[in-house]
Amino acid sequence: MAIPPAASDAAPGRGEFRLLLVCTANICRSAMAEVIAQAMLHSAALPVVTGSAGVAAMVGHPMAPHAITALDRLGLNGRAHRARLLDPALVASSDLLLTMEDGHRAVAIHLDPRAAAKTFTLPEFAQLAAGAGQRRYRSDTVDRARAIVRSAAERRAARRPLEVYDPYGGPPEGYEACAKTLGESLSHALAALLGPR
Repeated sequence: MAIPPAASDAAPGRGEFRLLLVCTANICRSAMAEVIAQAMLHSAALPVVTGSAGVAAMVGHPMAPHAITALDRLGLNGRAHRARLLDPALVASSDLLLTMEDGHRAVAIHLDPRAAAKTFTLPEFAQLAAGAGQRRYRSDTVDRARAIVRSAAERRAARRPLEVYDPYGGPPEGYEACAKTLGESLSHALAALLGPR
């Protein structure tokens, strides 16, 4: 399930956790990450709504051909994807924004300064969330997932966070390497959000 293009609520939904993945054009990294995350969350008990957007999106464009091929190799389908622009409503309605670069994080915070505590680069959040055990919450609850985000924000370092390399315009192998990186980071991030299995 994808986050609607124009969310009606100005605050995250109460009964679901909203995850937004962000890159530049929304035809490569964040688009692949959205499809990979949806596959990983397919049978999760936690109700997670995923979506993606770009800070300079090629609105309406499909996923880049090499990105589609990289997903095909993983048994995933990205052909239905259409790029959309990151806007204040999407930022406000998300519980967690995972960006591919620190510059994307800066754009999200510019759109809504309240997003600073819930916006991370994907590799940054994967590292921070791994040590953010929230034992007072039952696993697979929205409250627990939001507590993990708060805990990660409290432990954020001042140094520049890790980023996800942009394969756009490069050879197919770059897209495959990017998909692998996205999968590894998302695996850690989602495992932390979902809690002990």
